[in-house]
Amino acid sequence: MPYSQSKGIKADDAYLAQTKAQGIYPLAYKPHNHHFLWFAALLTGQSKIALEAANQTAKVDPKLLGEGELAGALQHYSVIPLFTLVRFGQWDKILATPTLNHPYPKGIWHYARGMAFLGKGQTTQAAQELKQLQTIAASPALKELKIWGFNSTASVLDIANQVLSGELALQGRRYEPAIAHFKKAVQLEDALVYTEPPDWYQPTRQALAKGLLKAGKPQEAEQVYREDLKIYPDNGWSLYGLAQSLQSQGKNQEARSILARFQTAWKYADVSLGTNP
Repeated sequence: MPYSQSKGIKADDAYLAQTKAQGIYPLAYKPHNHHFLWFAALLTGQSKIALEAANQTAKVDPKLLGEGELAGALQHYSVIPLFTLVRFGQWDKILATPTLNHPYPKGIWHYARGMAFLGKGQTTQAAQELKQLQTIAASPALKELKIWGFNSTASVLDIANQVLSGELALQGRRYEPAIAHFKKAVQLEDALVYTEPPDWYQPTRQALAKGLLKAGKPQEAEQVYREDLKIYPDNGWSLYGLAQSLQSQGKNQEARSILARFQTAWKYADVSLGTNP
């Protein structure tokens, strides 16, 4: 829970203030607590807490981003604010973010910009960002650059490619290609080595279920939302989507029950969900 992670952060701050510890602890372990707080806040719709935690996670020494064993992990930390802005639809802030250095962060930057342009209805610009992302994602070097030695940065960019491709197709009402891209994204996410928090910021099943719902397939959307809730129990995003899929099928009593669960899960949120979470 965010509360427990906040306590961990305070304990770390006190320890480092007293000991002036150096090395991996302040460089990587301390940001990890902020990283956990960030993900918990994402799931509960607390955008302000999530963005603050993301910015704290991203406070890494720029000199360490380019080489060494920590490079992949620290580069990943550096893009957490962009993931957060995408999750909460803060498109103007994304487009105002300067370009990031190093291929992996730059790839995520193009992904975020693509999502922002789609959010503003600018599909031509989004398609251009997708091409930039795909070019970077094809770099063989990224297969060797790993996050904590587990998942390659290439694998994360591959998911970004499929999600942005799917969203672009979805905006053009090309439902079957969109669903195909989202299904591929789910496969890629499922293939990631398990880490906490996960290396991809938003469960791809949520994108797939949203696509199915827009394509007029609420039964399939319901199934996918239920699958996501098994992985991330009572997360508000999927509870809200599940309620929508039930309403679309005329299952109003069950939908009301799910919405009650959503209200409990979302009680600390500072954002409202629209019609397409």
